[in-house]
Amino acid sequence: MQQAQNKNLKKPGNKEAAEEGKKKKRSTVSLIIIILLLTVIIAFGAIFLFDFAGLRNDVAKSMESIPIIGKLMQPMLENKSPEEIERESFELEKKDLDIREQQLNEKIKELEKREKELLVKEQEVTAALADLTGKTSQLDEKISAIQEKVAYLEKIETSKAVQILLSMETKESVVQILRNMKKDKASQILAAMDPLQAAQLLEDISSQPAIDITTEQQ
Repeated sequence: MQQAQNKNLKKPGNKEAAEEGKKKKRSTVSLIIIILLLTVIIAFGAIFLFDFAGLRNDVAKSMESIPIIGKLMQPMLENKSPEEIERESFELEKKDLDIREQQLNEKIKELEKREKELLVKEQEVTAALADLTGKTSQLDEKISAIQEKVAYLEKIETSKAVQILLSMETKESVVQILRNMKKDKASQILAAMDPLQAAQLLEDISSQPAIDITTEQQ
């Protein structure tokens, strides 16, 4: 009976010892892992910084296939110094700036071309406007002259009006005057003319475009 009790008393101590042994093993394993990591880091540092035993290129090539690390290893594979890497970076930036400058120059040339085209169109519009203004001014003068002649011929005797109309240089002026006169006065003038002349004038009045002059007498 007493031996059984003694055995029960020894069991808790055995468990504690076993747990303590496990903790020591885990600590030992962790320590070994840390030492290995430090060793690897120191080894890589010695290889890549000092090219220990000439292994830098071999190690870098073995890591070239790793996506991210491979890019970092590329300069080492090419045996480039920091100055060379910096110079290449500068050259790449310069090329990029040259390309952008070229694109900017092309855009400037395109804008200058459009500006010239707009200037030519503006000159054409200005010339067309000046021509239209000149024609409008001529038309206004012509209308004013017709108005004056209509007003004068309507006041004088029919026979004198016929003589004045027949003495005019252009038949177009006669037609426009008769067209813008009062119908009664125009009829009297045509009736006083030679029938053939009157018939020709009537035909011209119906065929020629009218110049509309608005007078107070109409």
